[in-house]
Amino acid sequence: MFKYIAYVSRQSFILTDEDISNLLITCRTKNTRNEITGMLIYFDGTFVQFLEGPKENIEPLFATISKDKRHQDVILLIDGVSDKRVFEDWSMAYKKITQAETAKLIGQKDFKKEDLFKGKDPNTEHPGLLLIKSFVNNLHI
Repeated sequence: MFKYIAYVSRQSFILTDEDISNLLITCRTKNTRNEITGMLIYFDGTFVQFLEGPKENIEPLFATISKDKRHQDVILLIDGVSDKRVFEDWSMAYKKITQAETAKLIGQKDFKKEDLFKGKDPNTEHPGLLLIKSFVNNLHI
């Protein structure tokens, strides 16, 4: 069984592409060591991330992320357990997207990053989860 989580957060201060590249190098090394796989989407100062791995590694990692000074407004979108990984071959997949790319997402014609921080609506899927699924399904981004 694997624990999985997905969350959204805002950056607390401006991160350059080089900052994010360095962060990814560090994360990928740690994730490999801790049997964690997943993906990170970066959109206009906002992170949407999906992580999966052993429960004993995912829970402390999310606690660390929640306290990380690079993040603010951390919102847990989903968590659960699964028999199968979604990102089995990715220590940390990464995609930086633009507003123009979000317009290509099915059902997301008027997508705005503020939509990621709205409350959960039981009648619709959260926009952060739609971004993750689009990445997984290799739709348009």
